Amino acid sequence: MINLAGNKDADKHIKEELYLAGIEAIDQKSEGEVPYTIVGRLGNWKFRRAWYYWVATVERDEDGLPLVVAMGLHNTPHPADNKKKLGDTIRSGGHCGCPAPNEYGAQPVYNEELDEQLIKLGYKKEYFKPLDKSFIHISVGEVSRLCNEGKLTVERYVDCYHIDDQIGLLEFAKTLKTLQNG
Repeated sequence: MINLAGNKDADKHIKEELYLAGIEAIDQKSEGEVPYTIVGRLGNWKFRRAWYYWVATVERDEDGLPLVVAMGLHNTPHPADNKKKLGDTIRSGGHCGCPAPNEYGAQPVYNEELDEQLIKLGYKKEYFKPLDKSFIHISVGEVSRLCNEGKLTVERYVDCYHIDDQIGLLEFAKTLKTLQNG
């Protein structure tokens, strides 16, 4: 994908990329360096064009890709480059190192059930005054490690991807459509 930062013809490229992937184009003004007036929408997923990649997100964690689906997508061979897998171009959590979703990106729903499990493991809730909220301070990597070790038993979802090429955008859209019809 070409770098669209500052590109006055960004909408033209965005429309083409969305069309080729079978993703609906909807009107919305730019939030960043790419001067667009169009974003994509497919089910609960929103697609926003960044410099040279797409950012795909959902608002609610549980609307993300379930871990088993995310792992399957990640490990699928790239159809145009036999040296890569789709996880090298469809990056869970937007991570530039392309780790597997079970290592980074797939997160549980942060709720009381998760808090209870973490407290049983010795984690403590902390009060954060600026947000007037209590929470357990834990990193994405730590949650993944605890889940992978079987110490946390919660469903995990990937709610954000960075997608680097047109084939990745198409394959991601196909996966979402399969889940919707599923």
